[in-house]
Amino acid sequence: MKKAVFIRLDKIGDLICTLPIDQSPELSDWEIIWVISKGLSFIPKHADPKRRYIELDKNNPTEARQKLNTLLKEFKPDVAISIQAPWWVSYLLWKNKIAKRIGVLSKWDSFLFLNAGLRQKRSKGAKHEADYNFDLVRQIFPGQTLSTKTPILKLKAKPQPACLEHYMLEPKKYVVVHPGMAGSSLNWPIPHYIALIEKLAAHYKVILTGTTADELWLTEIKEHFKNNPKVVCLQNKLNTEQLLYVLEQANAVFAPSTGVIHIAASLGVQVFGFYSPILVQSEKRWGARGSGDIHLFTPPAESPSMSSITPEQVLKELR
Repeated sequence: MKKAVFIRLDKIGDLICTLPIDQSPELSDWEIIWVISKGLSFIPKHADPKRRYIELDKNNPTEARQKLNTLLKEFKPDVAISIQAPWWVSYLLWKNKIAKRIGVLSKWDSFLFLNAGLRQKRSKGAKHEADYNFDLVRQIFPGQTLSTKTPILKLKAKPQPACLEHYMLEPKKYVVVHPGMAGSSLNWPIPHYIALIEKLAAHYKVILTGTTADELWLTEIKEHFKNNPKVVCLQNKLNTEQLLYVLEQANAVFAPSTGVIHIAASLGVQVFGFYSPILVQSEKRWGARGSGDIHLFTPPAESPSMSSITPEQVLKELR
């Protein structure tokens, strides 16, 4: 049996756009271990099928290097694909004499330590992040046409009925609005989120989700709806398993280009996403993919402001 290590050490959305590349039929009899960032284990745990993985803490590079080095020595992979990682990852692949070392040729370490690198101009946004990632799998089989297009990740939540009962939520009779993001892209204006929630609350219970990092986007929204019983804020109240189930059982999820929109789409939920017109941040590069209804909104070229996406335009698509 052939063995491979796939490495992606960044955020939720990035990992979701990468994890399904191991679903190529040509890899069906391979033994594969993923190397992911600390704190993201809930994604491979809830993937269908589940993946083997280890987590590395990039904030503790000494420990992370030792952990990866141990894996490479014991697992002895035939192939390693480094999609996004610090320079020392490429070095360890070279040091451990991995026969085929694949990755994007960009930084100095990729030219020095990889032997099957691929030039990609991802900043041009010519294709989806998942398609760029799947092109790296093709490097395993040079000259061969793979038998499938880029696969899409499927997530499956573990049932958490007590969570829904605790917050008095009925499956498919509420919607989730997640306004926050890390700032890696343009977001929809806060007044637009407020207008959307007002309209949604006339027909559904509206759940607000987020963490402390999303406070910038949630403060004004929470204040506006503090006396509205139809709008319930679950910021910092859900663990990852509960969040996945709350998203999975929602009628729809509304969010900007951030991890939650990718999670919801992978769960098969109806999603509504707000995307920047900037190429490197665009829907074409980062659009959510899933088996449910996917509605993604980008400002038109003639009016590139995010405010040109109106709540009325969004709600026309809601079923």
